[in-house]
Amino acid sequence: MKASELTEVFNSDVKGQVVRATNDLFTTSAEINNRKIVFNASGFVDANGKNIWEIDFIEKSNSNVTFGKTGSGGELQVFSFVIESINELVSRYQPDEIIFGSHKEDGNRSALYARMAKRIKIPGYKFAGARSDTYTDVFSIVKDK
Repeated sequence: MKASELTEVFNSDVKGQVVRATNDLFTTSAEINNRKIVFNASGFVDANGKNIWEIDFIEKSNSNVTFGKTGSGGELQVFSFVIESINELVSRYQPDEIIFGSHKEDGNRSALYARMAKRIKIPGYKFAGARSDTYTDVFSIVKDK
């Protein structure tokens, strides 16, 4: 599958709502397949003065919060929503770097995230690779200079 085809697959009509937008927190949410998906981003400035935002997304249902796979479908819509949220984050905050992680115990999720990060185009940004330790892979998207 070509990058343009992948980008097209992730373009859907799922529209999220901005729930919170402060100097260091950004949250959006969307209803997908009768599930509430929440995108969270936390911003900080590192010791070198870089503006870094760490992102994650969760599924909320009743009082349950799930980071992992749920098997309830709509994965392409969820990723479309996440990409839309990343683009909104970029337009509002122009971070120097965006980071997100995957627990190695989640099976092939790290490989999926790496493929997505390489292929999804965020204007003005590029995939900078991943750092790994025993338990996690942390992916980095940086401002293209």
